[in-house]
Amino acid sequence: MSDYSDELTSSDGHRYRITLSVAGSPAPTAAEDCPPVTGAATPSRAVVLTVANQAADRPAPFPPLRIEMAGAAGVAPEPVFVRDQGGACTFTPRVASIGPGQSVTFRGTSPVEGFGPGSRVEVNVSETRFTLAAPVG
Repeated sequence: MSDYSDELTSSDGHRYRITLSVAGSPAPTAAEDCPPVTGAATPSRAVVLTVANQAADRPAPFPPLRIEMAGAAGVAPEPVFVRDQGGACTFTPRVASIGPGQSVTFRGTSPVEGFGPGSRVEVNVSETRFTLAAPVG
């Protein structure tokens, strides 16, 4: 797995460290993984998203983020599904808040089919211009 991380400060001053880990090579989707949009039989890459509250003294609301596979210009992005705390597969995971100095982790899979050189898994936060990308193609 290759790790990519960056700091995010929300518009209301909460600080987070967002880490995106992506497997180095495609593999069949495991039974417990959320299948990619293209189907469980399609090779995919394991994806792990961790969001950490950097404040040691106060909880932080979970940032409004989404995870997608993006390709070259003209290729529509596809959702990257991760399992949320309730067990559902989503590309917009949420929790009510993150405790002081705590983190939450989501695991899933990325679509691979149709994405060539220059493709990447992206985490985008809708309230800001924050984007964290992990190259996969």
